Amino acid sequence: MKLIKLTNLKDKRPIYVNVEMIGHIYEVEDKYEYGRITEEAHTKVAVLTHNNGGFKVQETLEIILSLVK
Repeated sequence: MKLIKLTNLKDKRPIYVNVEMIGHIYEVEDKYEYGRITEEAHTKVAVLTHNNGGFKVQETLEIILSLVK
């Protein structure tokens, strides 16, 4: 088992994810409503054991993939 440490987007707390349980990873761009950013760009990491849509993290896709290797 290999764990990677990621940073929660909302409260900047660490999240430890088992790389063997990652179901999908994708980047989300800034979300704009009425000319303002309502959700900043982030990466979403989902694990196979939850169906909550995934964790919103600060790290980019490239950083996460390098941590997995």
